[in-house]
Amino acid sequence: GRRLNIGRRLIVAAAPCPGLLRTQRMAAPPPPVGADGGARASSSASVTAFHELEHRNWEKAVAAYDKGWGALTQQCIPEILAAVDCKRAAKVLDVATGPGFAAEAAAREGAEVVAVDFSANMLALARERLAGTVGAAVRLVEADAANLPFDDGSFDAVVCNFGVLHLPVPEDFFREAARVLRPGGRLAFTVWAPPPKTQAFDLILGAVKRQGNPDVPLPEGPPFFRFADAEEAARGLEAAGLEGATSKEVPQVWRLAGPSEGFVAFRDGTGRTAALLAGQTPAQLAAVEADLLSNLEARRTAPGGPIELLMPCVMTVARKPSAGSTKL
Repeated sequence: GRRLNIGRRLIVAAAPCPGLLRTQRMAAPPPPVGADGGARASSSASVTAFHELEHRNWEKAVAAYDKGWGALTQQCIPEILAAVDCKRAAKVLDVATGPGFAAEAAAREGAEVVAVDFSANMLALARERLAGTVGAAVRLVEADAANLPFDDGSFDAVVCNFGVLHLPVPEDFFREAARVLRPGGRLAFTVWAPPPKTQAFDLILGAVKRQGNPDVPLPEGPPFFRFADAEEAARGLEAAGLEGATSKEVPQVWRLAGPSEGFVAFRDGTGRTAALLAGQTPAQLAAVEADLLSNLEARRTAPGGPIELLMPCVMTVARKPSAGSTKL
């Protein structure tokens, strides 16, 4: 394997595409450390450029994300809601709600749910989806995770399903989550486990390395798999004023009817990976697609059966100290 610098801790991983990982900032050197001890993006310009890249791509990725990733990313939601003790009348904030999957599940548990996203188009999809299910039980708000428009102590729980890895400064979200949580309230978030555990990432990164250009210049962002490391996640959350952080891997399986579904999901339904693929020449992109399709087809479970890929996530949970508690 190769050594990836994730946050301040070196781990060993068998990632197939070192150049791509650097370009995508999935395993880039950590941002400079701020005065509060948290890793920061290198400059306000890089923060702005990365935020704009993510916002632009998610505004146009709505349908492809819903179709390509929706069934997969919903698999861990029961674990998330259980971790924050979601129950009837609990006040739950779903950050980076996307199509509203976690918000919908929380509302079905009887919680009072507010869901936010920085993409107006994602919120439009969520509104359309939820109208046919939980409807008015979820309040949808267009807002940035780093600047939540809610009073201190407003929520019993904050959840963020696969959103943290798209934020230019995740520490800002952690601080905002701590602020809007009531004392004793919990935050739970998920991120992808690094490859080779996440087999689809292993395949797409390998395809770009073999067939394309892994060094497409992209705006600098935080390491993609940074918070899959439990120690790094705990450090970031503690710096934000949260305590008792624990992380666990949650099994998930991505099932595809055909290999083209996987390629389209990456090309049209992602943020950074879509930008990387868009930076390929037409010939490179065609070669990357052919490589990925071949390797996906090889994972078909049986003739005519689905393609199955292991795609575990890492869920981290922390709590806001109870009123009057003293941290040692």
